[in-house]
Amino acid sequence: MTRSRSTTAVLGESRRTADLFVSSRLMSELANALVEAVPAGQLVLPLTGELGSEEDPAGMPNRVVAVAPPHQGVGLAKRMAEAVRETWHTYDPQGEVNGYPTVQWVAVPPGADGYAGQWNRAQELLAQRKRIRNFAFPPAPVQGVCTLTGRWPGARGADRGRRGEYLSKVGRIKRGYRGAERFPSTWSIASAPYRASIIDAATTSPRLHQAVEDLREAAEMLRDDLRSGDSERPASVGWRGGGLPGMPKAADPVLQWLRTLEGSWCEPGTWDPQSLRLDHGLPAEPDGDVCGLGKATAAELRRAAEREVLAPPSAYLAVVVQDADRMGESLSRAELGDALRGWHGDVSRALRSAGELQRDAVEAPEHLGRVVYAGGDDLLALVPMAYATKAARASYGAFREALTDNLPSATVSTAVVFFHVSSPLQSAVAAAQKLLEEAKKHHRPGLGVTVMRRGGERATWTSRWNTPSGAEALDHLETLVASMRGGDLSARLAMGLERDLEELSTLNDEWLKMELTRRALRHGVSEDGAAALLELMRTSHGDGPPVAAALVAQFLAAESTW
Repeated sequence: MTRSRSTTAVLGESRRTADLFVSSRLMSELANALVEAVPAGQLVLPLTGELGSEEDPAGMPNRVVAVAPPHQGVGLAKRMAEAVRETWHTYDPQGEVNGYPTVQWVAVPPGADGYAGQWNRAQELLAQRKRIRNFAFPPAPVQGVCTLTGRWPGARGADRGRRGEYLSKVGRIKRGYRGAERFPSTWSIASAPYRASIIDAATTSPRLHQAVEDLREAAEMLRDDLRSGDSERPASVGWRGGGLPGMPKAADPVLQWLRTLEGSWCEPGTWDPQSLRLDHGLPAEPDGDVCGLGKATAAELRRAAEREVLAPPSAYLAVVVQDADRMGESLSRAELGDALRGWHGDVSRALRSAGELQRDAVEAPEHLGRVVYAGGDDLLALVPMAYATKAARASYGAFREALTDNLPSATVSTAVVFFHVSSPLQSAVAAAQKLLEEAKKHHRPGLGVTVMRRGGERATWTSRWNTPSGAEALDHLETLVASMRGGDLSARLAMGLERDLEELSTLNDEWLKMELTRRALRHGVSEDGAAALLELMRTSHGDGPPVAAALVAQFLAAESTW
């Protein structure tokens, strides 16, 4: 049994969405090296799966289980570890990175209790092995730590680094990885519902179509302006990267351009000359008149969309993470005896199917998300704010569907973190991972939702996945959000609950229900919304009024109009 470094930890070392994509891809490549080093017929987990394309990478589990002939287990484990190092060597031929990649393995000899006994002992030994660390000390003094990974020496001004960044060799590998520039940015994901609605509506609206065409002409003028500078080192900015899998396709070249356009160009503020110079490392500010035209056309596109009764773009999106509950325990079924190995193969196929179904669910046109990693028992995705809770529910259902035959009781816990496009992506991913751990401490399947405004965290709500009535908690949250849309009156409900929390906490359960219902109806929340608020109170972690759930609902109602 072998494992490489946790995918979750590596994904946390990301400052932009392309870093997430590359981290996932690199970890899958290293895990694939483990799998390919196992001779035919000896692989147990994962039994199926292959590395996907650069545009649609498959999530490979970082844990591999194999059965070797007697006295050959140690040799096989060493060859698997060496295969990982050889794969990494193609990226780091000079060996500049110390102590990476790390492969931990255990080899368990056969016993009287057969495969099932070996499995249990391997699980125990690998858990102990994970607590042991071998440290490789860098031979040179560290002058700056890599700002991307938080490890290894970094150098300012390194190739592909942003201003103010120190990049290590690992950081430079991530930034130079093929295909990374095609992964959508936070703006591209956040603006996806806006751009998708324009593509659909512009086919019958000449005015809206003209607004898109004007924006494209401004973009071409900016591109020509940047090319007219130093002929030996022409400056450039990124235009592509907005083509999410679920975005509507268009035969019209103008609308197809909008489909693939990097989402920030639809925002008038992006066209500021000074910001463009700093954000893209340009040698000088672009032409002010060209930028002014771009700003005006982006604003006109928004006005044209409003005339078609299309909602404006949101500056928020969400990180959605999911992790299977007690999967290690679920796989340790000693009562199956020698049949356990065959059953493990069935589960491996089901987990592979789960990852594929989860990807399809998140990236569907009704959700417009982008999966970063889907390994079957864990998932990380970026989703537009308006569709995040629906995508999380669809992904949960996909996992349950895939495991129905082999692990019908299997569940996943979920964390959803809403954050602003200008907020550090690294902080949002770290918050989601921490929130998932917190949710799993209290309930399995657990649920956690955090709102991170530009000024910091606004609210965190943890809950069971299902309410006592059997419905999904997110279903009730969506009902509450829908009933709170419509103005300041309903927004005051959450603020009032937050203000009066201490007094409300003194009420017994029956009086609290009546008071919550009274306040909800008084503040313009529908009866369905009031009932949803009561259900959220029953399912939320901790006793007392569901203040955090109400604050989350208030945020979603105010910021999302889709």
